[in-house]
Amino acid sequence: MTEGTNHHILHINPTNARARRKLCKGILRTTMKRVLARNPPVRFQRAWTKAILKSVAKPSSVTIDTRQIGGRTVHVLTPTGADDAGRILFLHGGAYVLGGDGAYLGYAAQMARATRRVVWLPDYRLAPEHAYPAAVDDALASYDAMIAEGTRAENICLLGDSAGGGLCASTALALKARSGGMTGALVLMSPWTDLTMSGQSVERLARRDPMIDPAWGRASRFGYAGERPLDDPMLSPLFAQLGGLPRTLIQVGSEEVLLSDSLRFANALQAAQVSVSCEVYDDLWHDFQMQIGLLPDATRAVDRIRRFLDRAA
Repeated sequence: MTEGTNHHILHINPTNARARRKLCKGILRTTMKRVLARNPPVRFQRAWTKAILKSVAKPSSVTIDTRQIGGRTVHVLTPTGADDAGRILFLHGGAYVLGGDGAYLGYAAQMARATRRVVWLPDYRLAPEHAYPAAVDDALASYDAMIAEGTRAENICLLGDSAGGGLCASTALALKARSGGMTGALVLMSPWTDLTMSGQSVERLARRDPMIDPAWGRASRFGYAGERPLDDPMLSPLFAQLGGLPRTLIQVGSEEVLLSDSLRFANALQAAQVSVSCEVYDDLWHDFQMQIGLLPDATRAVDRIRRFLDRAA
């Protein structure tokens, strides 16, 4: 499967905030990447990344209601002036092993404010304690609860970053398999769509990406896969039959190891006649949207997500 550029792949030039990009790169390289590349115990990884993610401030204009759904904690974030119909089911990243226990609350709250939509953030079960399909089952439980509350399927967007992006695609595939309705949109930020890690960018951009080291992904993936092969389509949606998935927006940085995952997935969606747009942000890195409010490029990208969702409404 090629990684060639097609009309559905758009390159976006960086803003003139070069100094801020350089600062963010330096911080990420010396915190997230350096620590995770050593693959410390998962318990330490979770505490470390949760502390880092606390730097993403929760806006005061967003309220949080925490509830229990299917035995899992789900945070419902409502911004002032939220769209009455639109809802986002935010599936967080973290290589399927990190990001739970409310670590993503600040990031999800920023997304809620920027998109003007209610965001549901489930603390889905994590590997290695819980292999596939636990995370997909928890995502489906939140989706079903949204439907039970009266939200129409076409008004739900599955949005996720990194492994959460891959989980969004797998959840959409699970919805297709059970023929119980389909979400109106997918928004995938730096999605991990190939657990075999066969994309060209994995090695080519390993040194340039300031966020993640491929060695960490290689070590983390087996806890999620369990006994399943890494190219199982529900683990690696790049290899799935993608026809019938909803309109999709993919955002990815040109400097990240998972660039190939986005380009190849966009091409596969296009081949399956799914409406897809893939935005490649030049001089940016894995999950750069996490710097929303600090980095103008991130703020601009999230605004483009809002406009994509508004067009779907």
